[in-house]
This record gives sequence, structure tokens and C-alpha cells, in this order.
Amino acid sequence: MKSWRLFIGFMAIMLYAGCNGEIIEPESVDADYNITYYSKPPHSKESQGYLIAKGNEENQFINLIANEEPSYSLMIIVSNKKGQEALDFIKEKEDSPIKSINDLNPSQTGMPKSYLVETTKYFQSRNFFVSETYRLEDSSSFNINVLPYITVKMNTGQDIETLEEKYKGNIKLVQDNEDGTFLFSCSMKTSYEVLMLTIDIFTMIEVAWAEASMTGPKPSTNK
Repeated sequence: MKSWRLFIGFMAIMLYAGCNGEIIEPESVDADYNITYYSKPPHSKESQGYLIAKGNEENQFINLIANEEPSYSLMIIVSNKKGQEALDFIKEKEDSPIKSINDLNPSQTGMPKSYLVETTKYFQSRNFFVSETYRLEDSSSFNINVLPYITVKMNTGQDIETLEEKYKGNIKLVQDNEDGTFLFSCSMKTSYEVLMLTIDIFTMIEVAWAEASMTGPKPSTNK
């Protein structure tokens, strides 16, 4: 039964990485903070999404459509001083693309900071996490953001050591839930990378399903 899941997972990854041939090149780079600017998200032409396990039925691929038209609403998560400095640098540039920035958790201290940033250009940096804004196929509203967390359900009799060993340095266990699922944080720096990693984990023989954390409406979730 797992063989068809591997095949479907492989096909989903191929869809996910599929591109219409357009290469979106960077417009500029700020080397001091490793910031790259684009006219549109570099993977916005590629198929992105997540898988829903359907038991004995074929897994369902939920397509997420990225916004390709400015302005962009980016979710930025900053977890260290360097990341905050990088975001502040963009905000204070004379030709800054940032139109507005909203602190989503201003009262929290000692925790990663989350911002909703309106910008005329897409940008990313290895110093912070950035999520594009997505919509579902049957929706006109771009109101979904991906977070750098993945929930995993192992198959019966399997433990998480195999998973942790394979993705050592990419994931870290955050919570062991009562329902038998495990919440991992991940070191990916973009929503595209999180979605790719999640599908890769999903196709492991030891794994029943894996799903990236998201904000906004979702038509279905794994159970």
C-alpha cells in the first residue's frame, strides 16, 4: 500500500517543483545582510501545495497559488538579532520597497517576532524566515501564509529517530502531542522550502502524513 503512496508523493514533488520555464532572476542583492530582492517571488510560477492522506484512496494534493502581483503581503519571522537588523535595514533604506510593517506579537519577549510586511518587491534573506501569500484554487483572496513548523504522524510501530536522523539540522522536535503527532520546527528560510520539505517527509515509508503549519483557511487537514 505504501508503494502507491511513494509514487503519488513522487509525482506531487514533481508537480511541486514543476515550472513553466520562466526563470525569475534577482533584481538586486544587499550582501551585508544576504538579502535578495525580486520583482516577484522566484518560485511563484511553480506548483506549490501540500498532501492530504486519504487512507486506501489516492492522496489529495492541495494546490496553493502564490501571489505574483505587487504589492506583496509577506509574513516575516525573526528569531535572532541578525534577522532583526536585516529587516530594519530593508525598512530604513532610502529606496525601501516596504510600504508598511505590522508587528503581530508586540508584547512577546524572548520569542521569535512575527511581522506582516506590505512591500512592492519580494525579498528574502538567510537571516529570517519569509512566507509568500497564497490562495486556494477556488478563492480570489490571498490569505494563507506558511509557517516554519511541520506536524508529522508516524505509521504504527515507527518512531521518530529515523526521521530526525534523515533531516538532522533541518528539523527540531518542539512538541510530542497526545494524539500521537509530533510538531517540529524547521530551519528552512522560505515558505517554498517548507512546503518542499513537508512533501519529502510525507513520502517516507515510516510516515503516515506530514503537514506544514499555516495561517488562514484550509479546505482539509490531515488526521
